[in-house]
Amino acid sequence: MLRSLVKRSLPYLPQSVRSIVRGHAETIRRKEHQERKQRVQVPVEEIIAKIKRLGVDRDVMVHASISNIGKLDKPVPALVNDLLALMDLSRQTVLVPALPFATTMLEYAASTRTFDVRTAKNAMGVVSQVIGRQPGSIRSLHPTHSAIAIGKDAAFYTADHEKDPTPFGANSPYAKLVRRRGQILLIGVTVNSTTTFHVHEDMLGAASPIQVYSPGTITFTLVGFDGQSQEYQAVCHDSRLSARRDPNLFRQWLEAAGAIRFSPIGEAEVAVVDAHLMTKTCLQRLREGRSLYGRVSVDAKHKAAIDAALERLESDT
Repeated sequence: MLRSLVKRSLPYLPQSVRSIVRGHAETIRRKEHQERKQRVQVPVEEIIAKIKRLGVDRDVMVHASISNIGKLDKPVPALVNDLLALMDLSRQTVLVPALPFATTMLEYAASTRTFDVRTAKNAMGVVSQVIGRQPGSIRSLHPTHSAIAIGKDAAFYTADHEKDPTPFGANSPYAKLVRRRGQILLIGVTVNSTTTFHVHEDMLGAASPIQVYSPGTITFTLVGFDGQSQEYQAVCHDSRLSARRDPNLFRQWLEAAGAIRFSPIGEAEVAVVDAHLMTKTCLQRLREGRSLYGRVSVDAKHKAAIDAALERLESDT
């Protein structure tokens, strides 16, 4: 309850106070991490076995926080190797988010306005970083919500991300995963980590009954693999709205729709989410005036736009 209150209050606090709160939270997180490692020893083989039983047989986006589970009996790269060996990369693609920041976009933009895909930081944890170092991995060109892909259609997923005005538009790896009816694998993280849920918001854009982006844009310089640069006008998620997102409600929706399967592991769980069904569920709930940020007013024009998005979702392949 206290953590939820702090999360909701954080965007309203001055930058100096936010830094203090985050520093305190990080200290607590590290202490809990160490205590968890002392309590719980988790074999990598057990994690892989549970993922195999849940069934990851399509293209998949992986979100992971190993520290939430406990202490592995092997280094994290061993887990990644076993995970990739579980997949058939001749027919599947494995993706990971590769956001270059772990704070807010505004704080990130205050520190840099250049995104060089060859050298940009990946702040999404060790699993994402290890996959990003694998031969054949490709990173999409986007200043705030890049993703890394490896496998059969890595080039397809990462191409043209920078051509969309929003991070989860039709050219994004996230929207492509939804259209391909892919999966989302959660290892030690909650459904709140499924950034792909933003796809339903970008499908609606200005026609949505709830606007998730702050007004205005931020200019970034993008540098591609070929060293060529271009300007990109990035939009920023409204951090005050994001702080209101209810992960418990999200979990209830996914379970009710049959869009998630899960199994406990250590002090957390592994879960597999159907990306297409998740997006469909979010649109259907929004049509009822229920968003992950709270109740919203939905008029006839909103419903028509949502119905059109649902129709596109079903017809896309």
